Amino acid sequence: MNINPTKLLAYPLLITALFSACSPARQQQQAQDLPEFTGLLIEPTKTTVAVEYPAILQGEETVEIRSKVDGYIEKVYVTEGSRVSKGQPLFKIDANSFQQDRNSKQAAVLAAEADLETATIQAERTKALVDKKIINDFEHTAAKNIVRVKKAALLQAKANLSAANSNLAFTHILSPIHGVVGSLPYKTGSLVSSTSETPLTSIANTAKIYAFFSLSQQQLADFLNKYAGNKTTDKFKNMPEVSLILADGSTYPTKGKIETLSGVLNASTGAANFKAVFPNPEGKLWSGSSAQLRIPTLLNQALMVPKSATFELQGKHFVFTIDPNQTVHHTAIEVMDAGTEKDFIVSKGLKSGDQIVTEGLDKLKDGMKIKAAKPVTKLSTAAAQL
Repeated sequence: MNINPTKLLAYPLLITALFSACSPARQQQQAQDLPEFTGLLIEPTKTTVAVEYPAILQGEETVEIRSKVDGYIEKVYVTEGSRVSKGQPLFKIDANSFQQDRNSKQAAVLAAEADLETATIQAERTKALVDKKIINDFEHTAAKNIVRVKKAALLQAKANLSAANSNLAFTHILSPIHGVVGSLPYKTGSLVSSTSETPLTSIANTAKIYAFFSLSQQQLADFLNKYAGNKTTDKFKNMPEVSLILADGSTYPTKGKIETLSGVLNASTGAANFKAVFPNPEGKLWSGSSAQLRIPTLLNQALMVPKSATFELQGKHFVFTIDPNQTVHHTAIEVMDAGTEKDFIVSKGLKSGDQIVTEGLDKLKDGMKIKAAKPVTKLSTAAAQL
């Protein structure tokens, strides 16, 4: 058997190379060559988040103003959006026909009074004649009945006069409450009626504004169970103050309080109606407008991630998780707003103890091995305090 001396010298070199490649020093060198990224350890934390519900705003009192008599509008004393006091004039209806009717009814009262006086004198005369036995008692009884008839006629005449006075008074339409004037669909010269479908205007007392919002039957139990108390009234006392987000995106400066829950669910929607109350001393809130009611909600086991650690793909949110072998995987998550500019709350896709990459996401690929720095265990941003 012929053995090549050159090959015998090569075997030890090959074995040495294999051992060198698998040595701990070599493995450590390869690990050091991996790119390094900062990791975040996901741990539950207590935080307060804002949950928003659409709301409709209504004034403390809203009264439709309607004419109680038929006639032409002679004068409009107010403008849309103006503030009025209780008893302040709003409209004047042409009163000529009502003034004439009042005068006629007043004349009827005077005539009825005169008739009663005449009948009373006649009854007294017949009584004197009966006492002297000049006439029989039947004449006196008939005279007394005539007095009763005249009294009834006088009462009827006075009732007619009272109705005429009321109709005349109704031509001056006054504000029944303090508040703000709504739209004015009728102008001077318009014919209005007590049966008109459209009111002359509406007056809204907006010293307090009620924000009405609804919850489904499923949401209702979860919502109420978050607050201490055996009775609903006790739970309302323990509810936090709420905020109002206006249509322009601004936040109303004064916070409100949820006060009542309707005792009957809406028959068509099955929803429960809540009412929150906001003071409105400067009249910045308008009855009939819409807004978003923001309710702070405490979460005891929230999983929070920085928004910068997430990326979107086809409308979904993803993060890069790090497995025990230091390999990254893009993982789909479901998020909700944490009430801060920097964080999301993860509702699905992550669990306590997971580790994610927080920066350099554009350099990562699914299945890529990395060198993760010691993970941070707390977010740099604080939970929202609403």
